[in-house]
Amino acid sequence: MKTASIAFGSAVVGLLAGCFLNSSPASILSQEVSKSYTTASLLQPDVLPYTSARLVAFGTSVPVGMSRVQKLDKVSFNLNAGVETLEVERYENTPTEFRFAGLSDETFVPPIPIVRYPFTVGKAWSWAGTAGLGSNEKEATAELKSEVTTVKLAGEDHACILVQANIVVKTDGGTNNKRTLKFWIEPMKGIVKRELGFSTTREPGPVGSP
Repeated sequence: MKTASIAFGSAVVGLLAGCFLNSSPASILSQEVSKSYTTASLLQPDVLPYTSARLVAFGTSVPVGMSRVQKLDKVSFNLNAGVETLEVERYENTPTEFRFAGLSDETFVPPIPIVRYPFTVGKAWSWAGTAGLGSNEKEATAELKSEVTTVKLAGEDHACILVQANIVVKTDGGTNNKRTLKFWIEPMKGIVKRELGFSTTREPGPVGSP
């Protein structure tokens, strides 16, 4: 009986070891991310993820400083190169939703809900409103989805929730313009990366950058 128990225990250990050996570090890391958030305080997508960032547009990367400004439920992330503000990300943070309102010269009305509480990763939702560039506004819709994933930033793997918004903007000519927005949210650390199709990407900058 004792020999059988030892053999069984060895088999279990071997099985578990095999599971870990067959799992990549990234997949193990992603398993640490919860798929359910009942309130904003458990996710905190509105916090400042870092103060040094890179702003990438059309193959050009610019080191920038990043700061956070909040007025009531409106949260802005300012991306600055020296004294010049290159871009402003605008969000709204409420007890029920975290929304993307647009950039400096771009507006979504109403703001697109990136997160809705209670939030369950894997569920899909939709949005309808207008997309505006300056004074030019067009009707738009979006289908949103989320998943747990890992993303490599500044040489390190980060377990995140990726929220993707597939936007369709109606045009006067009858053809629709399509665009994809992506937000990588690391729980309790904010939006560690965002990618706005046909616009810019923001991600962490190297240590020591502005």
